[in-house]
Amino acid sequence: MTIQQITYVVKVAETKSINSAAAELYISQPALSGAIRNLERELHTKIFVRSNTGIKTTPEGDEFLAYARIICSVLCDIKERFYN
Repeated sequence: MTIQQITYVVKVAETKSINSAAAELYISQPALSGAIRNLERELHTKIFVRSNTGIKTTPEGDEFLAYARIICSVLCDIKERFYN
């Protein structure tokens, strides 16, 4: 699991669309889908249920997102503190 994958999951959950998240992250949709799929394989769980109308989080995905958002918040704090 990488920080980048965690960031990707949070963005997809925010936008409720892999295509929209990919556009906001400036990466291709296949690259984003692959990164999330690899993370799900690594964790042995589904984070999202995909459909033609968008994505929804699974119960395990909701739990993962709670931790992922904390990690992203701490990363933002670190960037604000040390990159300025």
